[in-house]
Amino acid sequence: MHPHEIAQMFSKIARRYDLANRILSFNRDRAWRRELVQQAAPRSGERLLDLCTGTGDVVIAFAYACPALQIVGLDLSEEMLRVAREKCARLGLDQRVQFVHGDVLELPFAESSFEIATIAFGLRNLPDRARGLREIYRVLSHRGRVFILEFSAPQSFLARSVYLPYLRYIVPWVGGMLTGARAPYQYLRDSILSFPNRAQILEELYDVGFRPVGYRDLTFGIATLYWGGKAIC
Repeated sequence: MHPHEIAQMFSKIARRYDLANRILSFNRDRAWRRELVQQAAPRSGERLLDLCTGTGDVVIAFAYACPALQIVGLDLSEEMLRVAREKCARLGLDQRVQFVHGDVLELPFAESSFEIATIAFGLRNLPDRARGLREIYRVLSHRGRVFILEFSAPQSFLARSVYLPYLRYIVPWVGGMLTGARAPYQYLRDSILSFPNRAQILEELYDVGFRPVGYRDLTFGIATLYWGGKAIC
């Protein structure tokens, strides 16, 4: 599916996107973002780029965690960005967070513009992951770091036996009920099931040039947090 088609699909559910996330994840999405912020360990004065920022939950979490952090959120969906801007304004964060309409495959930033790049549940949506990762690498400064939070299939048999039927049958049905659109949650299901395994994602990060790379499973492997460092010799 073309990125603009994905953006249009999720624009239709932007107003109820957060509610659906909370219910479908049993509120674990909040904990996953906390893990992301903790692993990134932002420092005052650093610059953060959050890709596929959606309704802005990741940038809000970082803004609260590190008041002196410079934050930019980028997304291809104008409606998602509209919701994100409204949320930040309500929380008094609109002067601290800049939102940009753009494509991960063609980032509108110069080289070495950020110390941290994050992408939460958006790597699956890139039609060319290698190109997207190269763009992330390009805009990171020397010793910058990337953190990727993504859905994954649990590795244990017991967790898989519970989670996969839930993903295949319950998620599209409940997501459709909550938002009035089933297609985005059918897409969500299919993109998770077809997403590469952990070793392949680490290999893709390594091939782009990130050193070191690693990952940690969250909530029985339903989600995985990957990271990579930009160390230029």
